[in-house]
Amino acid sequence: MMNPFMFSRLVALSDGYIFGKREQFVEPTGICIDSREVVARTLFVSLKGERTDGHLHIESALQQGSCAVLVNRDWADCHLESINNWSERYGAVFFPVDDTLKKMQLLAENHRKRFTSMTIIGVTGSNGKTTSKEMIASILGCYKPTYKNPGNLNSEIGLPLTVLRMKNVYDYAVLEMGISHIGEMDVLARIARPEIAIVTNIGRAHIGFMGSQRKIAEEKRKVFSFFDSDSTAFIYENEGFGSILTEHLQGNLKYFGEKSVEGLQEVRDRGLEGQELVFTDYTISLSLPGRHNLQNALAAISVAQYLAVPPEFIQKGLSEMTAVFGRTEILNGKVSVIQDCYNANPDSVLASVKMAVSLPTKGRRILVLGDMLELGEESEAAHAALGSSLVSAKADQIFLFGPEMKAAANTVLEEREDVVHCSDFQELKSRVLSYVKEGDLVLLKGSRGMELERLTQELTRS
Repeated sequence: MMNPFMFSRLVALSDGYIFGKREQFVEPTGICIDSREVVARTLFVSLKGERTDGHLHIESALQQGSCAVLVNRDWADCHLESINNWSERYGAVFFPVDDTLKKMQLLAENHRKRFTSMTIIGVTGSNGKTTSKEMIASILGCYKPTYKNPGNLNSEIGLPLTVLRMKNVYDYAVLEMGISHIGEMDVLARIARPEIAIVTNIGRAHIGFMGSQRKIAEEKRKVFSFFDSDSTAFIYENEGFGSILTEHLQGNLKYFGEKSVEGLQEVRDRGLEGQELVFTDYTISLSLPGRHNLQNALAAISVAQYLAVPPEFIQKGLSEMTAVFGRTEILNGKVSVIQDCYNANPDSVLASVKMAVSLPTKGRRILVLGDMLELGEESEAAHAALGSSLVSAKADQIFLFGPEMKAAANTVLEEREDVVHCSDFQELKSRVLSYVKEGDLVLLKGSRGMELERLTQELTRS
């Protein structure tokens, strides 16, 4: 059986110990870590995080229909009376373990090993992971049944949930694998064990936690760590850290990019409407603009070609692609908005700015840039360097938002006057809305924590 939540598999995690009666065990059909999302017959995993402790929400999960609970043993030893009462009242069985996160990861690792006929494709990189994952899944999904991470479940918590929800009805699984600290890819690779893996690029995302781009590359290459001679790695044809990524690589190496993708003849820029990729025998219409989205599409096409997907499915899959929330979303109204504010690092901000200032528009080009978070000790220098790059940006007005962007403002204001820095969101909102007018093009780019999407509704109806 493929259900990872059978009693035998759960009790193995707890070394044979349970709280509750064996005969009242109801086999879960799903897994959840958020009591607000629990449905009937769910295994609730109590995770202790920085902001809250899942153990505090066990009863809420039980009330919502959870039938089994994974708990930390130390916590259980201190709350035996509550556990016994809940087991009696709700008929639930508790499995005490030394570390709920590690045991959930182990459960996912064991579940993954049972999928011997499914092709697992891992996607990682500093930028473009989610869009590349969505593009690959869209193409493959037009061809054969394909599974992918729901939403952004790609971390040491999210990936196990993704894998544990995987069923034996798919030919392919496209698994995004995101990391923010050293050692995390060891965990993700052990769980996913992809036979095909793509590194979109090596940039400076999370460099504050990782230390340097070299260390980022050394961590990302671990996505290949469970490869054998039949496995295949894909990296960008001009990747500056390619030699580090492929050091000690087992298996095959493929490249993606304009020079490497088979049959690509021409790329036609269609402005805000996207771009056309002209191949020898067919043309692909891609609604997403920008060179970075072209690179994501070429990665997806390269994987599809390697898997011998017929061209008509590649065409269909990419033509049906729409932007993921906060990732180069084009929102048209009296003012056109590029909502690209799910994340930000020096590389992705420069790519977005380059795209925005190159797009044709009836009005002015306006940049609204928020702090780039998680850069650590490099933050001030990185923001100052961004300011230097903005000096020559062909924008009519630049708004910089957040305390970290002060360094960028100080640099760029030395050379140009059409720059405003705001630390308060209400001030930013007031200044932006009083400046924009019909026909303008506005780029919203910043880290998720800056929540620049708060401007979108106001701009599109302004």
